Amino acid sequence: MRFSLLIFLVGLLMVLLQSTFLHLFPVVPDLVLILCVYWGLHQPTVGAVLGSFALGYSLDVVSSPILGLNAFAMSVVFLTVYLSSRSIWIYSPFASTLVVLLAALVKGAALVVAWAIFLTTEGFWTGAVRYIIMEALVAAVIAPLVFALLRRGQSYLENVRRPAQ
Repeated sequence: MRFSLLIFLVGLLMVLLQSTFLHLFPVVPDLVLILCVYWGLHQPTVGAVLGSFALGYSLDVVSSPILGLNAFAMSVVFLTVYLSSRSIWIYSPFASTLVVLLAALVKGAALVVAWAIFLTTEGFWTGAVRYIIMEALVAAVIAPLVFALLRRGQSYLENVRRPAQ
């Protein structure tokens, strides 16, 4: 529970970072997606599902003109990673990088489907596919570092003794 709260607070910080400072770069790494993948692999709880949705929604609130797209996409990512994590037994940096890459592509596909259903798609397809692939690659490259930091935070929280009650 404490670790999920820590991930959520770090996620809020990453939402702010992703929606402000990182927009100066041509491709913005999806740090919230990396957190949702980590949650799906290592902490698949109801709190993690709600946290993934809430982080996606907060990303919508601060940076998206349409509320709900990122919340939907992060929920789909969490569900996909959770279902696939039941068959993944190796948690090496390469495997987690591959999972993040595939999750970013799933997120991109979910966003494309939502755009196609609810919005006009005139002029949308020209840059969308290229941007989704570039964003997925950048997220996959950054994922091992973020996963290592999250594992360090998790081990720190597990080693901290609770006060006597």
